[in-house]
Amino acid sequence: MRTTLDIPEELLRDVAAILKTKKRNEAVRLALSDFVSRNRRKALLAMKGSLDIEDVSPYLERAELEEAHVADRPRTARRRDKV
Repeated sequence: MRTTLDIPEELLRDVAAILKTKKRNEAVRLALSDFVSRNRRKALLAMKGSLDIEDVSPYLERAELEEAHVADRPRTARRRDKV
């Protein structure tokens, strides 16, 4: 999508230098992507302690052990009855 933006030349040069890119549109895209990523991470960290999540690791461990036990069983040969 094309958009016309009025960005100070010095700011654009600084962003491109920090991100080590020569293309202006890539510098803007990377800077915006980084901005969004940092703010999403910040929002997740702000939620710390506000979620009540049950520890299901014992259930997962038991299911994995049962699955491994089934996989270790020798397979019985299937016989096809002749018609």
